[in-house]
Amino acid sequence: MIYVILTYLFSPLIYLLTAIKRKKTVSRILIIQTAKIGDLICSTPVFREVKKKYPDAHITVIANPITRELLEYNSNIDEIITVNQAGYKGFSGKLRLSDLIRRGKYDAGICLNPNIPFAIALFWGLVPIRLSVMPDFSGFTFKLASVFFTHLEKYRRGRMVIETYMHMLKAIGISSNDISKEVYKSEDADAKAEQMIGKIDKPLIGIAVSSGNKLKELGVDKIADIITMILNNMNVYIVLVGSEHEIKAADAVLQTAGKKDRIINAAGKLRLKKLPALLERLSLFIGVDTGITYMADALFIPLIDIAGPSDMKDQRPTGKNALIIQKSDLPCIPCSHTFKSPYYCKINTRGCIESVSPEEIYHAAKKLLSEHN
Repeated sequence: MIYVILTYLFSPLIYLLTAIKRKKTVSRILIIQTAKIGDLICSTPVFREVKKKYPDAHITVIANPITRELLEYNSNIDEIITVNQAGYKGFSGKLRLSDLIRRGKYDAGICLNPNIPFAIALFWGLVPIRLSVMPDFSGFTFKLASVFFTHLEKYRRGRMVIETYMHMLKAIGISSNDISKEVYKSEDADAKAEQMIGKIDKPLIGIAVSSGNKLKELGVDKIADIITMILNNMNVYIVLVGSEHEIKAADAVLQTAGKKDRIINAAGKLRLKKLPALLERLSLFIGVDTGITYMADALFIPLIDIAGPSDMKDQRPTGKNALIIQKSDLPCIPCSHTFKSPYYCKINTRGCIESVSPEEIYHAAKKLLSEHN
């Protein structure tokens, strides 16, 4: 609150300095998206449409260090700056963040993470045009700080977050309804994926072994049961997909599942910038509502999204070959939203995940694979 009060006190001076700095043309644009993998992938239409409207502008993205590799080969982005949340805590942190932004001499700032530090930093950083959204979950202090944006697009329930972002862009002359997502891979990604897959000529089904949000994860036993059913009844191979933090979970799945000779354990073996090459070789992907599911969706891979607690009206796979499994009859669904994401079940049942049986997922996989293979 103290930072917001100070900003109000000094706002006349900041408004004056910003007005002096404002130019007629937009040549340097900053986009802030420090959320995790899925949210960043779902934000790629913003990068594309901004670059399309301002092809000669220098586009900088402030991102989470975890997602940097997803941006390195994106031709719509000219510069990537990574920041940790801890880096802008406290008064000194906010000064550093605003100084970083001020030194960038940006003509416009697009904040896809509506929070107090970024609202203040863009204002203190003397960015003349400052766009963001008003989330459906926001506290009193953010509402006070939100006045420091020059344009605020209100998020409405029932409209996808990316659609809200696209409406927001109209404030800088961008009118587009194209919300198709994009992911990019490194030059050596295909060779690495080929080396991992080898000469297998059977369909490959990828399964995410875990989730960054433990509220959403299927669990080792359920994944092992799904794999066993698939391999017992379908002439396919399974690819275990996960990060280096999920190697133990993948090893546990491998120990529990049957027919290990038809399971490829890729967990922790491919960095994010190489992972798209592996996903492109899949005939089907199975995962909970997490980052790699959205990567598969961006690559038009047929997929099954076990949505669990997630609000599918906020954000969801949009590919024509995407199947969403969610128990809509549970009164607590959804409890996880784009702007408010819990990491534990408040009623301690995880019914949204536990009520989805391995058999249901298996039958969905069999149907989807037969339709698209």
